Amino acid sequence: MAENYLVETTAQSWELKIAAEAEVEPTLEQLTDHMNEQQRQAFRDKLQRYVNKPDRDLILAVRGPEVLGLVCVIKQAEFPPGLSEKNMDYLRDFACGTQLLVHPSFRRQGIGGSLLAQAEAWARERELAGFWITTHRMADWYEKNFGYKQIARVALKSAAKTIMAKKFD
Repeated sequence: MAENYLVETTAQSWELKIAAEAEVEPTLEQLTDHMNEQQRQAFRDKLQRYVNKPDRDLILAVRGPEVLGLVCVIKQAEFPPGLSEKNMDYLRDFACGTQLLVHPSFRRQGIGGSLLAQAEAWARERELAGFWITTHRMADWYEKNFGYKQIARVALKSAAKTIMAKKFD
């Protein structure tokens, strides 16, 4: 994603952009109200890795100085424990979204969908075969709106998660 993209809907508009290191702190301030200090520090560390390492990016949805949401994308993520060899082979050339987050005040406006579409474009630009993401409650949203398929159910951090994947044509 060499340039920023402006997304406009009938009521709202926002910009999608690759984050720089200077945007990590404002992002944390605006999107982590629900986290304790330990969680915030772990999230800060993650976001800093995503802005500094060449195999990944942090894509933000912003309106002026306001951060509406984000998606973390990586060329090849570690597979969750318990994933079968068959599923690991299938996902091996896929990019992964390790976080898709939209501030609660801005949900149901298309921001998450635009972030997901930009994450898929990021993967296509790198000539990857598809995109996968792990979700706790949103499997139906990925399937119904974006053509993702359920690949597996896994237990992560004591919670059942669904791995959703989309192979590009």
